[in-house]
Amino acid sequence: MSNTNATGNDALGRSGSVSYSIGQVFFTYVGESVYNVAQGVQHSNLAEDSGENINNPQDIINAEISISVYPNPTTDFVNLSMKGVDLQNGQNTYQLFSYQGKLIQQQTIEDDKTQISLSHLSSSMYLLQVFVKNKIWKTFKILKE
Repeated sequence: MSNTNATGNDALGRSGSVSYSIGQVFFTYVGESVYNVAQGVQHSNLAEDSGENINNPQDIINAEISISVYPNPTTDFVNLSMKGVDLQNGQNTYQLFSYQGKLIQQQTIEDDKTQISLSHLSSSMYLLQVFVKNKIWKTFKILKE
């Protein structure tokens, strides 16, 4: 198994060392008990996190929903465009995270086109998670220059 890393390094200190990478495409589990360590890129499992039954026909993804983010890369803002989504129910939101996982901004989506300002943020990679009916629908990587 191989991976492609965007960057990485070794951090050394008096109490030990750690190796890290950004852009790792696979992950493995270390341990054989209830207490496991996951290495690599990890994404939450919707069925485990929300208690939903993924075999329930009501939970099947609606193929007519289209969500896009542009321009990407950007310097000041991104536009979030949604089609095929009921925006009147108040259950559609987005969350903007730093690449380290810190929640920066969260807001309800009320229009089919939403402008998200990034002008107050430094140049970096950010993650934008879009929720439809309070369920995670899509995650975008946004590069702010």
